[in-house]
Amino acid sequence: MARMPSFVVVSAAVATSLPILIQPASAQTCTPLQAIGDNTTTVEKSVSPPGTGITRDNWNTDFVVPSDRSFRRYVATIFPLNGGEYNVQMNLKYNNETADTVYNQVAELPERQPFSVTGASRPNANPYQVNLQVGGVPVIGNAYRVSVSACS
Repeated sequence: MARMPSFVVVSAAVATSLPILIQPASAQTCTPLQAIGDNTTTVEKSVSPPGTGITRDNWNTDFVVPSDRSFRRYVATIFPLNGGEYNVQMNLKYNNETADTVYNQVAELPERQPFSVTGASRPNANPYQVNLQVGGVPVIGNAYRVSVSACS
């Protein structure tokens, strides 16, 4: 008998909070960004050896942020074709020649599993470019696809 009133009270609490739980979330609009030097929004690369004073690496991919709209956050998606321990860094570049590093980690990326990185822009400032660096000595020769979206 002691459990019955307890059950009724819990049911009543759940029933009264149900409309709050099913209210729609505010809609977000995300726009895929175009890679610089490419007419696509997804770039596929193989990790090169690190750059030296003479050679350059290919760990950087830059994406253009449209200047006709404001965005609050940026989402990079890395799809490794080969798993491994990748150095991943995302930078937001601003017109005043400054940049914010919004992500900088070594991440174990499983093969063919998407990995997302999210970064927010400064208040009242929009970057003109998103720079994504993906590489690392342990993953030289590994291939991956990368894309970035800007979200309002």
